[in-house]
Amino acid sequence: MIDHKIKEGLSKIFTREVSSSDIGTSMSSDVLDFLISTPTLITIIVDSTHKFLEGLIPNEFVTVGRYIELSHEKPTLVGETISLVLTVEKVDGDKVFLDINIHDANGLICKGKYLRLIVNKEKLIATAYARSTQDFKK
Repeated sequence: MIDHKIKEGLSKIFTREVSSSDIGTSMSSDVLDFLISTPTLITIIVDSTHKFLEGLIPNEFVTVGRYIELSHEKPTLVGETISLVLTVEKVDGDKVFLDINIHDANGLICKGKYLRLIVNKEKLIATAYARSTQDFKK
């Protein structure tokens, strides 16, 4: 059992202004060039969740994403401010289940569920090297 401080009901809000770098689309469309993209929302969620949980676990551990379910409900323009609310729904051993809600000034724009695992950093890296087809013995 990992000794951590992640508890059910724990919540944190992250706020940021949507910028032109958040459109992240490869599609050629004048309309989409002014809206936050779904991939950007996912990146914001991943980065914010890491920041949220990082200080609540021992230094030799890290949380990694296992599963994300997301519904991008409404468009949001560049220049608007969004607020991401992350709430720990459940903790089951090394599994952390989170609820995701993102709002702009007009209401909910995105919602979802996110499962992260608490893993030992050294074991994670060792597993990655063991799975690799590259020769690291040079």
